Amino acid sequence: MRPLCFDQVSVRNLRVLREVDLEPCSGINIVAGANGQGKTSLLEAIYLVATSRSFRTHKLRECIAHGASAGSVRARLLEDGQQREQFFAVSGNERVLKLDGSKPPGVAAYAVRSPVVVFHPGEVSLTAGPASGRRTLLDRVALFVDPRSYEHLVAYQRALKSRNRLMATEGPSSRALDPYEELLARHGSRLAIARRNAATALIQALLLALEPLAPASLKVLATYAPGGSDQEQEMLERLHAGRIRDSRRSSPGFGPHLDDLVLTLDDRPARVVGSQGQHRLLTLALKIAETGCVAQATGIDPVLLLDDVSSELDAERTDALFGFLAQRSNQVFVTTTRPEMVSRLRSEAPGTRLFEVVGGAVRIDPGSGAS
Repeated sequence: MRPLCFDQVSVRNLRVLREVDLEPCSGINIVAGANGQGKTSLLEAIYLVATSRSFRTHKLRECIAHGASAGSVRARLLEDGQQREQFFAVSGNERVLKLDGSKPPGVAAYAVRSPVVVFHPGEVSLTAGPASGRRTLLDRVALFVDPRSYEHLVAYQRALKSRNRLMATEGPSSRALDPYEELLARHGSRLAIARRNAATALIQALLLALEPLAPASLKVLATYAPGGSDQEQEMLERLHAGRIRDSRRSSPGFGPHLDDLVLTLDDRPARVVGSQGQHRLLTLALKIAETGCVAQATGIDPVLLLDDVSSELDAERTDALFGFLAQRSNQVFVTTTRPEMVSRLRSEAPGTRLFEVVGGAVRIDPGSGAS
């Protein structure tokens, strides 16, 4: 695998981070501090400059610091010993993206340039919540396995909105539905193929991720449940045949917008029977599996962003996680409010670098490793 790491990160006017310049190490970077000081915002800034998106909000303007008109992140990265730069800025609803000073060919090309995987407490809904979160996970993996899947996803979503709108205003007999159903069938079938391939890779990686984290007595099964078809003609026929039924609904009853990654615990739906601890464990395992899938697809070890992960696991699972992290070559950023977690990580992985965050200001601990 080619190593990837953030060598320097400069944040301006994002959330509580007014002016932060960071020089992480290539291994484990601990971001410590009390709640509300800016730890998660620092991880969000790294995610923004890597992907052009936030893991906390869909509205990028919410990331801008109070009273500022714009916010930005500039990152210098090292990939296999070669230095390069990425830049992200947001002003209002507009974003600016640059790769080595030039505009990228598209958002998808920018988003896959520097792979990162994030785990944060809100993602426990990935296993406990609706299928939409698991579809998003499949789409993230598919983006790296088949970059064109993003184009099919966007085209499918646009055609779906148009069909829904026409169905509501003109009814199921409208001939204007035909071209949108053709688009849904074309892009939906290709999206189904991409998600199926992503699910296959993710499920295999999930089983490997669970081995060091889950108790041997826990039987976990994951299966891909397609809501549509990977055959274009079948998609078209099913959409046409379902028009009357769909006119009574807000969306078609057939298509990849209904896909799911079904998780079971001891042969029962995890979403229904899983305990809080089991959901935390499953979510973390899925994120580790995502890391493995991205690495296999790109040949690059993704950077891991772990937000307050120690509060989401019991002591035994935390020990297993820290042991796992210490053995990996990925660059890692992990936030915590717990001093004992800092000591444990630093003992597990010599050379770990510690940053302390107070009121949006970040300083490096003098005793941190320099590697």
